[in-house]
Amino acid sequence: MPISKPIIESIRDYLLTCPLVDGQKINVDYLGDGMEYSIDPVGADPIYKKYVDGGCQKQFQFAINSKNAYDGDARTGIANSGLYQSLEEWFETNNRSDVLPALDGYTPIQVEVLQSGYLFSTEADLGRYQIICRLIYE
Repeated sequence: MPISKPIIESIRDYLLTCPLVDGQKINVDYLGDGMEYSIDPVGADPIYKKYVDGGCQKQFQFAINSKNAYDGDARTGIANSGLYQSLEEWFETNNRSDVLPALDGYTPIQVEVLQSGYLFSTEADLGRYQIICRLIYE
C-alpha cells in the first residue's frame, strides 16, 4: 500500500502558494540563522469533533515561524506584524473561497488561526515571529 503524503508537506505546499512568502525558504521543524520560515507541528489532540456515528473531524495544529529584520524601530515592527495580519487574512480569504491544502485521503475543511502572529524573541538584528494555526479535516 503506498504511503500517503504527510499533512505537514501538504501544509508547506499550500503555504508556498501564498504571495506573502513568495520566493522565501520554507523549512519544516527548522528555523535557520537568516530570514526564512519554518512550519512546526504543535502537539494537540488529533480529534477535533466526534460524531455519534463514530466518525470525526480531525485537526493538525502547527506554528509558522519566521525570522525577519528587527532593529527596534516602530516601522520595522509594524511591517513585520502587518505581514502576519495579512497572512491571517489570506487564510480567511482562502477558507471562504474553498482554497485549502490538498490532502491525500482526507478532505480539508478549513485552516484556522488560533493565535495571531507576534514577536516571539529577538536576536541582534532578527526578530522571531510566530503564528499558531490548525488545519481541520475529515
